[in-house]
Amino acid sequence: MSIQELNNLISSSLTFKTITPMIPVMFYFLGTQTNYQDIKETIENKITFSYAIFFQIFVLPLIGLTLYLVFNTSIFAISIAIVLLAPGGFISGILTHFKKGNIPLSVSLTSLTSLITPFTTVFWLSIISIDAEGFSFNFLETLTQLTLLIFIPFLVGYFLNTKDNDTVNRLSSFLDKFLKLYIAVISVTGPFELRDALFDYFSEAITIVLVAIGVVFIAVESTSRLLKIEKKDAVTVSIEALCQNFPIVLTFSILFNLPQMAVFGVFYYLATLVIVVPYSFIRPLN
Repeated sequence: MSIQELNNLISSSLTFKTITPMIPVMFYFLGTQTNYQDIKETIENKITFSYAIFFQIFVLPLIGLTLYLVFNTSIFAISIAIVLLAPGGFISGILTHFKKGNIPLSVSLTSLTSLITPFTTVFWLSIISIDAEGFSFNFLETLTQLTLLIFIPFLVGYFLNTKDNDTVNRLSSFLDKFLKLYIAVISVTGPFELRDALFDYFSEAITIVLVAIGVVFIAVESTSRLLKIEKKDAVTVSIEALCQNFPIVLTFSILFNLPQMAVFGVFYYLATLVIVVPYSFIRPLN
């Protein structure tokens, strides 16, 4: 399947038409769920917090850049570099709960990395674009788009949450159920609409995805042991690092006109679910 055929497939996809408009809603909701006290308590554990945030905003992008160089002949080379720029997914907190990891750390990481995503993304994209043939982006335009999609809705949600308003609370309760249903639906409809492309690129994409998952997991395990990070915190960082935000990845593919990245993002999402979900349910930490 050619790039043009992929473009046509995505252009005709009903699922993809809903993704971008839903991103501000998701991050508004994330803002309403962000608790200042949880973030404060997380930051007070300076070693763990510094390690976790450094891993998210520096180690993951560096892994992505390294894999881009390793698989530079693949159609998905640029995709893995950008996928690892996305903040953790909404499912990470749920899986951390089942694994009995550090839930405040998971929520804080998702919130903080999402909040700074517009700025970290354009920073790393600037570095990627230096070597990535055929890939370019407008720094200011991308920063503006991500600020409108992520940063401002998150801040609005967080600000309204501090007011403890009944209307805001009822809306948050509705969004909690609605967004869970929405993500469940697009997790089915997205792969279904891309089924032909997923079949055509299966072996090439799944190889890169499994290597990426393996490298991320080993990186967390080795660095956390080196720094003597508590097991529940290391597991939390691992889950947060592996559960990239599926809708954000699909949005990136649209913003940067990379239809192959949508295919890769679906592979990455499904593979992490297959691996991380059982990992979260098997042998909780306590």
